[in-house]
Amino acid sequence: MHVLKSAAAVLLLSAGMLLPGLTPQLASAGEAPAANSERPVLDLAFLIDTTGSMGGEIEMVKKKTKDLVAKLAAGKPAPIVRVGLVAYRDRGDEYVTKVFPFSDDIDKVVKDITALNAAGGGDTPEAVNQGLHAALNDLEWTKNKRASKLLFLIGDAAPHIYPNDFNWETEAKSAISRGIQINTIGCDGLDSGGTTVFEKIAKLSDGSFETLAYRQEIVNSEGKKETLITSGGSTYRVKAGAEAAWKSGAKDLETRGLAVAAPAPTVMAKMGRAYARRASMSAESASLYAGAPAGVGGAASASYGGVNRGDSNLDEMMLNAAKSKLRKDASIMYSK
Repeated sequence: MHVLKSAAAVLLLSAGMLLPGLTPQLASAGEAPAANSERPVLDLAFLIDTTGSMGGEIEMVKKKTKDLVAKLAAGKPAPIVRVGLVAYRDRGDEYVTKVFPFSDDIDKVVKDITALNAAGGGDTPEAVNQGLHAALNDLEWTKNKRASKLLFLIGDAAPHIYPNDFNWETEAKSAISRGIQINTIGCDGLDSGGTTVFEKIAKLSDGSFETLAYRQEIVNSEGKKETLITSGGSTYRVKAGAEAAWKSGAKDLETRGLAVAAPAPTVMAKMGRAYARRASMSAESASLYAGAPAGVGGAASASYGGVNRGDSNLDEMMLNAAKSKLRKDASIMYSK
């Protein structure tokens, strides 16, 4: 019997010489893959304000998450993408934070996200501090030290400061000490104070801050269609022929000479946006108050103050940031 086993081993070794790749597979059967053969891992989490004014951005996350993961998984080598989510509002709302654990089952993730809706709020500041703490501590981030970890904070309001509350600065420092990068995304209506905080959170956690660009198509006084994008409270007119490039953002388009500043929003439009947040109005009511047409798609578009918040570059912004993170951490390549 011992002779037969030895003969079998010789045959297998010979086969390995004749058929490259066979021997390593046999040797590793039932064992963990070698470190250099493991697929890269990305923990991707969304921390999103789900108060009344955020309907458009929430719908974008619902619709684009599956496509986002598919595009990230198309890299070479193909990463394993786990997605988690924390929704936050403020004290006194239906909930302060709601946690959806990490999962690589994208259909389950989409089902969880689909259950979200925009409601509550009532004043400008929201529970950003508590949301950050929940995202960093209630989500179970991978312990794989080689994994990429990326958190997107998406909101349109500064932190609500409460006595003995968690602190965004402490949370951001904790994040980077654990290898978690935070990219902050400012939505329409984020004031200067909120912008400053979002910028600092990103800087402390080795991330970046960007403001969303929102698209609106109008018919001008000459009867011609024009594309306008609004970002950071300013509006830009996209030059003819450059409409397809609008998702690169206002700053990029302006730098490349593809967009020019347009007249600022009217006082009524600004009042409409502020009133919509305070009263958690529907998209249609907010648009009427602002003297602007409702955005395409009804309430889900969340058209406040003439800005169609349902049509933004949020998907492109997150995709580019995640690809950049994977290229840097795991040398993953993506085709154009």
